[in-house]
Amino acid sequence: MDQTYTPPGGSAQAEPMSFTDKLVNIFASPGELYENVRLTPVTHSNWLIPTLILVVVGALLGYAVMTNPSLSDQFKRMASQEMEKAFEKQVQQGKMTAEQVEQAREQAAQFGSIGVIMTRIGGAVVGPFITLFLVSLVYWLLGKGVMKAVVPYWKVAEVVGLAFFITVLDTVVTTILMFGLDQIFAVPSLSLLIPDFSIENKFHLLAASMNIFTFWNLGVIGIGLSRIFQRDFPKVLVLVVALWLLWTLTMVFGMTALRG
Repeated sequence: MDQTYTPPGGSAQAEPMSFTDKLVNIFASPGELYENVRLTPVTHSNWLIPTLILVVVGALLGYAVMTNPSLSDQFKRMASQEMEKAFEKQVQQGKMTAEQVEQAREQAAQFGSIGVIMTRIGGAVVGPFITLFLVSLVYWLLGKGVMKAVVPYWKVAEVVGLAFFITVLDTVVTTILMFGLDQIFAVPSLSLLIPDFSIENKFHLLAASMNIFTFWNLGVIGIGLSRIFQRDFPKVLVLVVALWLLWTLTMVFGMTALRG
């Protein structure tokens, strides 16, 4: 969190790129962009602006999805099914009575569509910031502990934040697929090849995690971290992908275990 950060090997004398150049280079030349990030002082706009753009785009597209009658009904049916399974589990474990379950159902009904919409939009607003800070912390600790790289936390946040421009594109493409296919599980991943997608099937969830934009994002972050850590790209990429794989497997098998 050092505002007077000096990159390894000398003073930070490079001229910061313009916003337009950063937006173009995250897609066209991420290595050049992240080298500029390495050679310039800590710049909080590098993580703040992409995160705010992702928040706005996510909230607007989330609202569009949740106000679409067909997609909204699919979300509500899925939420209702998950809620009923949770109630059934609570009753079987003796943690809720039938009367308490009925009261909970009535409260959920009162929450209704507005609640579902607000929950999704709220996640779109808060989620990117939580992701940014936590993922940056993990990578910063990885760099400090495993790679012995001494860089400020905020430099890592710049790497993760700038990669959010790819996440914005992912959000737009995913929304187009959801509207085009009339399916809430339509994402640019291997799950598109599964006709009857089910969140209860761990192999379906693993297929959904094989998202082309996720791999693109991981590759770009690997480039960024290798530049600011001054370490070999292949080694950094292996660690980044390994962390993602560990997280994905934990989430998929954890979710299916909880439902079971």
